[in-house]
Amino acid sequence: MRDFLRAGSFKVLMIAVVVLVGLLIYTASAGGSLVASLLGFVSTPMQSVATEVTDNVTEFLDLDAFTKDELKSLVAALQEENNLLQDKLVDYAEAQQENQRLKEQLKISIEAPENEMRSASVIGRDPNDPFFGFSIGVGTLSGVNVGDPVITSRGLVGVVAQAYPTTSKVNCLLSEEVKVAAVSIDRQESGLVSCSITMASSGLLRMNYLPSDSQIVPGDIITTSGVSGAFPPKLKIGQVQSVEKSETDVSRYAVIKPFEDLSSVKEVQVIVSFPGKGEEEATIVPSLESDGEEDPE
Repeated sequence: MRDFLRAGSFKVLMIAVVVLVGLLIYTASAGGSLVASLLGFVSTPMQSVATEVTDNVTEFLDLDAFTKDELKSLVAALQEENNLLQDKLVDYAEAQQENQRLKEQLKISIEAPENEMRSASVIGRDPNDPFFGFSIGVGTLSGVNVGDPVITSRGLVGVVAQAYPTTSKVNCLLSEEVKVAAVSIDRQESGLVSCSITMASSGLLRMNYLPSDSQIVPGDIITTSGVSGAFPPKLKIGQVQSVEKSETDVSRYAVIKPFEDLSSVKEVQVIVSFPGKGEEEATIVPSLESDGEEDPE
């Protein structure tokens, strides 16, 4: 023990104790604590930074500094900016639709450059129409007339039944009033494509007047034949699902699934002119004749 008290390490320990006691006495007399002082030394720079940031945010959002008129002006400016942003969104959506229409028209034009077309959007549908007819946003001012075929890049979808200056009504391919001279491109057998209310509910078509020994089989592609003068040739219609025996005679008929979903068409092309148009009597009987004077209400 005596050797330890004489050792250098003991002297160092005693010096450290004396310094610590002195610091405690000093901080106590100053009204603080050593621990608090040390923590304050470390945290003070961080508090300064946080305070500066908070002050800046408070200054930016200090609405109490505004007068009533200034607040009204601020709200009006924000509303105007919001309106401008909404207008830009509408313009962007319209530009996208127009771009899509042009793409469709270009694609179809490449396949059949001899046909003259007008792009159109579907602007309305009658929820009570079991045949899924629809209205489009082009009419006689754009060269559209009753009987013009209506298509998409996937195929024929209908025929213009009523034409007004800026709008038109389209009888869907599922309508009982639309009949299309058609041909199987695989077998070169011809028939007449039509529909009934029963088949329309299933979204299917029927190709009638096939011979009793028809070679058409499921999977064959059906297109317009062009023989009636009402439609250009080679417009795609659909694909054969089955071949059945007619209920009334010895002929057969094919059940066809259209290539296009006729109940949800949004963008179309109207063929206003094509080689051979009107050379023979068209096989379309519109539900109503156009008076060509005013748009429907």
